[in-house]
Amino acid sequence: MAALVYVAALWLNQAAAAENDPSKVTIEEVRAGGKKACEGGKKFKIAFSHSVSEAAIVKQVRHFADKRAAELGCVTVLHDNTQANNLEQQINAVQGWITLGIDAIVVTPIDESALKPFQKQAQAQHIKWLTYLGKMGGSDGFVGFDHAQAGQLIGKAAVDWVKSKKIEHPKALVTTLTGLPSIAPRWTEVEKLFAQAGIEIVAKQDSADQASGLTITETVLKQHPDLSVVIGLNDDAAVGANRAVTVAGISPDQIFIGGQDGSFEGLTAVNQGKAYKASAAILINELGANVVDLALNAVAGSGPSFAYTPTVLASKADQALLDKLIANYKN
Repeated sequence: MAALVYVAALWLNQAAAAENDPSKVTIEEVRAGGKKACEGGKKFKIAFSHSVSEAAIVKQVRHFADKRAAELGCVTVLHDNTQANNLEQQINAVQGWITLGIDAIVVTPIDESALKPFQKQAQAQHIKWLTYLGKMGGSDGFVGFDHAQAGQLIGKAAVDWVKSKKIEHPKALVTTLTGLPSIAPRWTEVEKLFAQAGIEIVAKQDSADQASGLTITETVLKQHPDLSVVIGLNDDAAVGANRAVTVAGISPDQIFIGGQDGSFEGLTAVNQGKAYKASAAILINELGANVVDLALNAVAGSGPSFAYTPTVLASKADQALLDKLIANYKN
């Protein structure tokens, strides 16, 4: 009997550890919970607000959320029209959903302090509150991705390329977004790997869009024409860097450009087999499905409601995976 009690206690401790660490939750567990929530025949309404709904990658995440809802048949997904991080638009949408009395709200919080009163209001009305990308205290769930995993994947790919080319005194540009410390592992993990490999980071600047990625890279190339590596905080910054490198006429054999997220433009650039060599890509089909299943799990208590969506390395070294990731934008 004592042994059984010990085993049960051990299992409960492991389950609690998994709940506290989203990286230990599997896609299968998340999907099983969503399916179980629908078995009772109840109908659900959940809402999803992203801060930049106009972005192509967000449109595809919405598409896969709607597709998962259709597969389950018990849930309707509502979307808003928040664009360009417009806080007023997001607040108006959230207020409307609370008035409707839906079952769960999944939101990318543009301003956590501004949304906090609405989180409290929603939860007081038994509406589950989940966040996407960024975390908020007291949330009922989290649709996230592992920024440390992304930084490690793209950093290691760059280190491997530098070693394969036997570059002496390699120099790198790394873009950041210091205003969002929660995603800092995207660049801090790269910094650790580069320090271990002897890659000198000659410039580190904030950039999360193509325009700034272009101008920053142009400036750094003037100061360091022998630049070997550019790592973008995301694919947009890296796509901008790729344009700067192309305009400068630098041979693709002399430089490694890597991005993060797996945007369509980033993956397309990788597929060209030139300077843009890899992206730490989120599986957006699974991410969209997670928006639905994690919300259902929070509402019905049928499975985990905090989870990361896996990130993979997209490169020409695995053409089949790269093709699959690009195809996600054509469904």
